[in-house]
Amino acid sequence: MNAAATASRPDGAPPWASRRGPRRHQADGAAVYRGPTGRLAAAVADGVGDSEGAGFAARLVADHAVRVAALEGRPDVALLAAHDLLTSTHDLVPGDAAAVVALGPGAGDPRWRLAWVGDCRALAWDGRSLRTLTADHTVAAELRARGLHVHPRLEHVLTVSVRTVRPQEVGIAVVDEPGTVLLVSDGVHRSVAAPALAAALAGGGSAAERAERIVGLAAAAGTTDNATALVLTGPAGG
Repeated sequence: MNAAATASRPDGAPPWASRRGPRRHQADGAAVYRGPTGRLAAAVADGVGDSEGAGFAARLVADHAVRVAALEGRPDVALLAAHDLLTSTHDLVPGDAAAVVALGPGAGDPRWRLAWVGDCRALAWDGRSLRTLTADHTVAAELRARGLHVHPRLEHVLTVSVRTVRPQEVGIAVVDEPGTVLLVSDGVHRSVAAPALAAALAGGGSAAERAERIVGLAAAAGTTDNATALVLTGPAGG
Protein backbone atom coordinates (compact mmCIF):
# COMPACT_ATOMS: atom_id res chain seq x y z
CA MET A 1 0.00 0.00 0.00
CA ASN A 2 1.32 3.40 -0.93
CA ALA A 3 1.25 5.99 1.80
CA ALA A 4 -1.32 8.73 1.58
CA ALA A 5 -1.27 11.95 3.54
CA THR A 6 -1.34 11.41 7.27
CA ALA A 7 -2.88 13.46 10.01
CA SER A 8 -2.54 12.01 13.48
CA ARG A 9 -5.15 9.45 14.54
CA PRO A 10 -4.92 8.72 18.27
CA ASP A 11 -6.86 5.46 18.32
CA GLY A 12 -4.88 3.18 16.04
CA ALA A 13 -4.37 2.44 12.37
CA PRO A 14 -5.58 4.96 9.80
CA PRO A 15 -9.04 4.06 8.46
CA TRP A 16 -8.00 4.31 4.82
CA ALA A 17 -6.12 2.44 2.12
CA SER A 18 -4.51 3.78 -1.04
CA ARG A 19 -2.84 2.25 -4.08
CA ARG A 20 -0.87 3.94 -6.81
CA GLY A 21 -2.17 1.67 -9.56
CA PRO A 22 -0.51 2.00 -12.99
CA ARG A 23 0.31 5.69 -12.50
CA ARG A 24 3.89 6.88 -12.10
CA HIS A 25 3.05 8.86 -8.97
CA GLN A 26 0.71 8.45 -6.01
CA ALA A 27 -1.35 11.62 -6.34
CA ASP A 28 -4.11 10.78 -3.84
CA GLY A 29 -4.08 11.95 -0.24
CA ALA A 30 -6.14 11.05 2.82
CA ALA A 31 -6.20 12.36 6.36
CA VAL A 32 -8.15 12.23 9.62
CA TYR A 33 -7.95 14.54 12.60
CA ARG A 34 -9.81 14.66 15.89
CA GLY A 35 -9.99 18.18 17.25
CA PRO A 36 -9.77 19.36 20.86
CA THR A 37 -13.52 18.90 21.33
CA GLY A 38 -13.36 15.32 20.06
CA ARG A 39 -15.00 16.09 16.74
CA LEU A 40 -13.56 14.02 13.89
CA ALA A 41 -12.82 15.31 10.42
CA ALA A 42 -11.69 13.19 7.46
CA ALA A 43 -10.73 13.98 3.88
CA VAL A 44 -9.74 12.34 0.62
CA ALA A 45 -8.03 14.45 -2.05
CA ASP A 46 -7.07 13.54 -5.61
CA GLY A 47 -4.25 15.50 -7.20
CA VAL A 48 -4.81 16.75 -10.73
CA GLY A 49 -2.40 14.97 -13.05
CA ASP A 50 0.30 12.34 -12.59
CA SER A 51 3.18 14.19 -10.98
CA GLU A 52 4.98 14.74 -7.70
CA GLY A 53 3.40 18.18 -7.53
CA ALA A 54 -0.09 16.75 -7.84
CA GLY A 55 0.59 14.31 -5.02
CA PHE A 56 2.04 16.98 -2.77
CA ALA A 57 -0.94 19.25 -3.38
CA ALA A 58 -3.38 16.44 -2.55
CA ARG A 59 -1.61 15.56 0.68
CA LEU A 60 -1.37 19.21 1.69
CA VAL A 61 -5.07 19.80 0.96
CA ALA A 62 -6.21 16.72 2.91
CA ASP A 63 -4.06 17.46 5.94
CA HIS A 64 -4.94 21.16 6.09
CA ALA A 65 -8.66 20.63 5.45
CA VAL A 66 -9.22 18.14 8.26
CA ARG A 67 -7.59 20.40 10.83
CA VAL A 68 -9.58 23.46 9.78
CA ALA A 69 -12.83 21.45 9.60
CA ALA A 70 -12.39 20.01 13.11
CA LEU A 71 -11.44 23.35 14.61
CA GLU A 72 -13.98 25.54 12.78
CA GLY A 73 -16.85 23.04 12.55
CA ARG A 74 -17.25 23.83 8.83
CA PRO A 75 -15.95 21.50 6.11
CA ASP A 76 -16.82 24.09 3.45
CA VAL A 77 -14.65 26.64 5.24
CA ALA A 78 -11.94 23.99 5.37
CA LEU A 79 -11.92 23.63 1.57
CA LEU A 80 -11.80 27.38 1.13
CA ALA A 81 -8.87 27.49 3.56
CA ALA A 82 -7.14 24.82 1.47
CA HIS A 83 -7.84 26.97 -1.61
CA ASP A 84 -6.20 29.96 0.10
CA LEU A 85 -3.20 27.81 1.03
CA LEU A 86 -2.65 26.61 -2.54
CA THR A 87 -3.08 30.02 -4.10
CA SER A 88 -0.85 31.75 -1.57
CA THR A 89 1.96 29.21 -2.04
CA HIS A 90 1.71 28.87 -5.83
CA ASP A 91 5.47 29.04 -6.40
CA LEU A 92 6.06 26.25 -3.87
CA VAL A 93 2.90 24.19 -4.48
CA PRO A 94 1.90 24.48 -8.15
CA GLY A 95 -0.43 21.48 -8.06
CA ASP A 96 -4.21 21.22 -7.74
CA ALA A 97 -6.69 18.68 -6.39
CA ALA A 98 -10.26 17.53 -6.04
CA ALA A 99 -11.31 16.84 -2.45
CA VAL A 100 -14.13 15.73 -0.18
CA VAL A 101 -14.26 16.51 3.56
CA ALA A 102 -16.52 14.86 6.14
CA LEU A 103 -17.09 16.26 9.64
CA GLY A 104 -18.62 14.01 12.28
CA PRO A 105 -21.17 15.06 14.93
CA GLY A 106 -20.15 17.45 17.68
CA ALA A 107 -21.63 19.03 20.78
CA GLY A 108 -24.86 20.75 19.77
CA ASP A 109 -24.54 19.48 16.20
CA PRO A 110 -25.58 15.82 15.88
CA ARG A 111 -25.40 15.73 12.08
CA TRP A 112 -22.62 14.87 9.65
CA ARG A 113 -21.47 17.73 7.45
CA LEU A 114 -19.86 17.23 4.04
CA ALA A 115 -18.17 19.53 1.56
CA TRP A 116 -16.50 18.76 -1.74
CA VAL A 117 -15.01 20.12 -4.95
CA GLY A 118 -14.25 18.04 -8.01
CA ASP A 119 -14.95 14.34 -8.33
CA CYS A 120 -14.00 12.71 -5.03
CA ARG A 121 -17.18 11.25 -3.51
CA ALA A 122 -18.81 10.56 -0.17
CA LEU A 123 -21.22 7.64 0.19
CA ALA A 124 -23.33 6.39 3.10
CA TRP A 125 -23.93 2.72 3.99
CA ASP A 126 -26.74 1.98 6.45
CA GLY A 127 -26.35 -1.79 6.44
CA ARG A 128 -28.92 -2.22 3.67
CA SER A 129 -28.24 0.28 0.91
CA LEU A 130 -25.47 2.51 -0.38
CA ARG A 131 -26.23 6.07 -1.42
CA THR A 132 -24.05 8.77 -2.88
CA LEU A 133 -24.02 12.00 -0.87
CA THR A 134 -22.07 14.20 -3.28
CA ALA A 135 -22.38 15.36 -6.90
CA ASP A 136 -19.35 15.45 -9.18
CA HIS A 137 -18.04 18.78 -10.44
CA THR A 138 -17.10 17.58 -13.93
CA VAL A 139 -17.93 18.50 -17.52
CA ALA A 140 -19.50 15.05 -17.91
CA ALA A 141 -21.82 15.59 -14.95
CA GLU A 142 -22.95 18.95 -16.32
CA LEU A 143 -23.65 17.52 -19.77
CA ARG A 144 -25.43 14.50 -18.33
CA ALA A 145 -27.69 16.77 -16.28
CA ARG A 146 -28.73 18.42 -19.55
CA GLY A 147 -29.52 15.08 -21.13
CA LEU A 148 -26.57 15.26 -23.52
CA HIS A 149 -24.22 12.53 -24.70
CA VAL A 150 -21.02 12.31 -22.64
CA HIS A 151 -17.65 11.28 -24.02
CA PRO A 152 -15.78 9.13 -21.46
CA ARG A 153 -12.82 11.53 -21.42
CA LEU A 154 -15.05 14.28 -20.04
CA GLU A 155 -15.60 12.28 -16.84
CA HIS A 156 -12.13 13.41 -15.77
CA VAL A 157 -12.40 17.10 -16.67
CA LEU A 158 -13.12 19.09 -13.51
CA THR A 159 -15.25 22.21 -13.51
CA VAL A 160 -14.32 23.05 -9.90
CA SER A 161 -11.11 22.24 -8.02
CA VAL A 162 -9.47 23.31 -4.79
CA ARG A 163 -7.32 25.88 -6.58
CA THR A 164 -10.12 27.36 -8.69
CA VAL A 165 -13.13 27.15 -6.35
CA ARG A 166 -15.21 30.18 -5.42
CA PRO A 167 -17.22 30.13 -2.18
CA GLN A 168 -20.56 29.57 -3.92
CA GLU A 169 -19.19 26.57 -5.83
CA VAL A 170 -18.35 24.36 -2.84
CA GLY A 171 -20.69 21.36 -2.69
CA ILE A 172 -22.38 21.05 0.71
CA ALA A 173 -24.51 18.34 2.30
CA VAL A 174 -25.84 17.74 5.83
CA VAL A 175 -26.73 14.16 6.76
CA ASP A 176 -28.54 12.67 9.75
CA GLU A 177 -27.17 9.35 11.04
CA PRO A 178 -25.57 8.13 7.79
CA GLY A 179 -24.24 4.91 9.35
CA THR A 180 -20.91 4.21 7.70
CA VAL A 181 -19.41 7.01 5.63
CA LEU A 182 -17.14 6.11 2.73
CA LEU A 183 -14.88 8.69 1.07
CA VAL A 184 -13.28 7.67 -2.24
CA SER A 185 -11.21 9.06 -5.07
CA ASP A 186 -12.44 8.58 -8.63
CA GLY A 187 -10.05 5.68 -9.09
CA VAL A 188 -12.49 3.76 -6.89
CA HIS A 189 -15.93 5.00 -7.87
CA ARG A 190 -15.26 4.89 -11.62
CA SER A 191 -14.14 1.25 -11.48
CA VAL A 192 -16.11 -0.42 -8.66
CA ALA A 193 -19.89 -0.73 -8.94
CA ALA A 194 -22.11 0.20 -5.98
CA PRO A 195 -23.12 -3.42 -5.16
CA ALA A 196 -19.45 -4.40 -4.84
CA LEU A 197 -18.74 -1.40 -2.63
CA ALA A 198 -21.69 -2.30 -0.43
CA ALA A 199 -20.52 -5.91 -0.14
CA ALA A 200 -17.04 -4.75 0.86
CA LEU A 201 -18.48 -2.54 3.59
CA ALA A 202 -20.81 -5.29 4.80
CA GLY A 203 -18.00 -7.83 4.98
CA GLY A 204 -16.89 -6.90 8.48
CA GLY A 205 -13.46 -6.12 9.85
CA SER A 206 -11.88 -2.84 10.84
CA ALA A 207 -12.27 0.36 8.87
CA ALA A 208 -8.74 -0.11 7.53
CA GLU A 209 -9.52 -3.68 6.43
CA ARG A 210 -12.67 -2.63 4.62
CA ALA A 211 -10.85 0.24 2.93
CA GLU A 212 -8.17 -2.19 1.80
CA ARG A 213 -10.81 -4.50 0.34
CA ILE A 214 -12.27 -1.60 -1.62
CA VAL A 215 -9.00 -0.47 -3.18
CA GLY A 216 -8.28 -4.12 -3.93
CA LEU A 217 -11.55 -4.27 -5.87
CA ALA A 218 -10.48 -1.20 -7.84
CA ALA A 219 -7.17 -2.84 -8.70
CA ALA A 220 -8.90 -6.06 -9.72
CA ALA A 221 -11.28 -4.09 -11.92
CA GLY A 222 -8.32 -2.62 -13.79
CA THR A 223 -8.51 0.99 -12.66
CA THR A 224 -6.00 3.17 -14.48
CA ASP A 225 -5.86 5.72 -11.67
CA ASN A 226 -4.76 5.98 -8.07
CA ALA A 227 -7.39 4.46 -5.80
CA THR A 228 -8.11 5.61 -2.24
CA ALA A 229 -10.90 4.67 0.17
CA LEU A 230 -11.50 5.99 3.70
CA VAL A 231 -14.09 4.36 5.96
CA LEU A 232 -15.76 6.07 8.95
CA THR A 233 -18.02 4.00 11.18
CA GLY A 234 -20.19 4.73 14.20
CA PRO A 235 -21.90 7.95 15.26
CA ALA A 236 -18.65 9.89 15.43
CA GLY A 237 -16.71 8.07 12.75
CA GLY A 238 -14.52 6.16 15.19
